[in-house]
Amino acid sequence: MNNDIVNSVKDIILNIQTHGDSAVINYLKKFDGVNFKSAKDFKVTSAQISAASKKVSPELKKAIKASYANVLSFHKKEYSNIKKQWFLSDNNKTVGQIYHAIESVGIYVPGGRFSYPSSVIMNAVAAKVAGVKRIVMMTPPKKMTNEVLFAASLCGINEIYTIGGAVAVAALAYGTKTIKSVNMIVGPGNAYVNEAKRLVFGKVGIDSLAGPSEVAVVADAGADKEYVFYDLMAQVEHDTMAKAYLLCSSKETINYIKKNFDKEKLKQVKIYNVPVDKAIDMVNDIAAEHLELLLKNAKKYVNRIHNAGAIFVGYNTATAVGDYWAGPSHVLPTNASAKYSSGLSVMTFLKRSSYIELKKVNSSIRKNIADFAGSEGLVNHKKSIEVRKI
Repeated sequence: MNNDIVNSVKDIILNIQTHGDSAVINYLKKFDGVNFKSAKDFKVTSAQISAASKKVSPELKKAIKASYANVLSFHKKEYSNIKKQWFLSDNNKTVGQIYHAIESVGIYVPGGRFSYPSSVIMNAVAAKVAGVKRIVMMTPPKKMTNEVLFAASLCGINEIYTIGGAVAVAALAYGTKTIKSVNMIVGPGNAYVNEAKRLVFGKVGIDSLAGPSEVAVVADAGADKEYVFYDLMAQVEHDTMAKAYLLCSSKETINYIKKNFDKEKLKQVKIYNVPVDKAIDMVNDIAAEHLELLLKNAKKYVNRIHNAGAIFVGYNTATAVGDYWAGPSHVLPTNASAKYSSGLSVMTFLKRSSYIELKKVNSSIRKNIADFAGSEGLVNHKKSIEVRKI
């Protein structure tokens, strides 16, 4: 990590901790050129949300509503398949697990070059379905668009602040007079947001430390060249750090990509001319955020995929289907972290408590626990079970 970024973010966090709202106001002026006179100005009112929603075109409202409906349906199904509590009992002992929703969550909606109403839906709906009681949304002032506010209203979010970057993360983690702190922060962002999330982790939970977006496209000769071309172009338009991999058995398709792709953007694409079976082995090592299987009979390869944030199966399933419409959240593991982690879901917002109940301490139980505790030199642990005679 760049030391300048680390030091800058540390200063921001300390300043927010020390000066609260006044520090937020100063940073909004410094970073965003926004002159707020008081803290109440950076909270979005219900009237502003309503007015913004009315300005979204009917066509876009229809698209956003369709996305919301699909994501809601998916996460409701996911939640219904989670066993909220279970127990294992014998005559004397009961153990189990009980799930609870995280009570408050901050959602960061990034700004940058674009506005992202999709990020609102892909984070908030899973939290809502999980049972999170308080959801706070933050996004940079200049990216607080009508579409973002409409998506927020659709998701039932009514606590929204026009604050961006590391300032938003610090305010969510430590709170100010105006902003009550949360228990968890989710949502992608730039290097400053990522570093802020890293530094506040422990004070609050975080979803992940997201790296640059990435896609791996496995294509055979049957894949339409334009499908492959635009799926790769879609990936590299995120930013100059976005990564793409093409693993293709067709030299003709590869030559088409090399000939027609923007030469500068082609530097972001790693191309491999390999048979499909070899490509499947390779993508398990790449462990990409998005994996497209643009293959004939693509389904037969799915069970061989062990490491991928999301798998897009078949010629017609572009990554954009998952980004905007299908149902599963588009917040996915990056930088090969799909080898050990999963995308954002209802489970992200649930935590487990173990349940342990012992009715009687018989001589066998007493001796087993006392011997074990004694072997570790923890005298009072041993004593705590020995004094129980019932």
